[in-house]
Amino acid sequence: MNISWSITRKHHQWLVRDYLLHVRAFSNRLLKEVKKEGAILINGESVKVRKEMVTGDVLTVQFPAEKRSDAVEPKYMPLQIVYEDDYLLIVNKRRGLAISPNMNDLKESTLANGVLHYFDTQSINATYHVVTRLDRYTSGLVLIAKNRYIHHLLQQSEIKRVYEAFVTGHLEQSSGTIDLPIARNLPSIIERKVSDKGKRAVTHYRVKRVVAQGSQVEVELETGRTHQIRVHFAHIGHPLIGDDLYGGHHQLTGQALHCGWITIEHPIHNKIVHAYANKPNALKRLT
Repeated sequence: MNISWSITRKHHQWLVRDYLLHVRAFSNRLLKEVKKEGAILINGESVKVRKEMVTGDVLTVQFPAEKRSDAVEPKYMPLQIVYEDDYLLIVNKRRGLAISPNMNDLKESTLANGVLHYFDTQSINATYHVVTRLDRYTSGLVLIAKNRYIHHLLQQSEIKRVYEAFVTGHLEQSSGTIDLPIARNLPSIIERKVSDKGKRAVTHYRVKRVVAQGSQVEVELETGRTHQIRVHFAHIGHPLIGDDLYGGHHQLTGQALHCGWITIEHPIHNKIVHAYANKPNALKRLT
């Protein structure tokens, strides 16, 4: 992967090293790897990192080839790609599909296996850098970076995610905010709980409609803690339908939760990218 930047008057006479570290958020480690295994060019000619740039120069970084783990094998699966460019991929994950293999069961087919297979068939030199994670039974949009530098930039940026959840019962308020810290519910390594010892977690919600099974709620996360939506609604007495872990028992297998919208500022083009995915039939039937 190559990325180029045009040098403006603001960075006239800056050293390449300083520009990459302080303007383009390179780490020292990444810069060393680019020097060793990639290339740095100004106007098409190879330069050292202590080269001084001038206004109008075009600085290009050729990143080293992505290195994959041998533990995750590419496997074919149909992917619903919602957005793609040279730097990132947004896919609509189906319910029941894990984001990546459990280390105790590396043979399981997961989104990671399918994305790697897709990269191979398209001759894309990339590996799997997932930016936004979803639980196995949460359907919807997953943001994936094609390069670890892009992954780093996206992790530092604001990502707006809006979910649709079906919760048990009828909420007293049509909209509100749940601001309660979340921690591990030890000794479980999976379950979480509201706890004063946890990290701050903020969930905004709006009731869209009352349905036969409970309430359909639009949810926006201000923070991104593990199981945040599930834990918060269970704590206020309205666990998600189908969420056996937190008390939402139902004939539906797995929590009724769908990530339907993602909005990001593109880390390279600086344009706003909107992605949308309709909820699956299993959730439509709850309405």
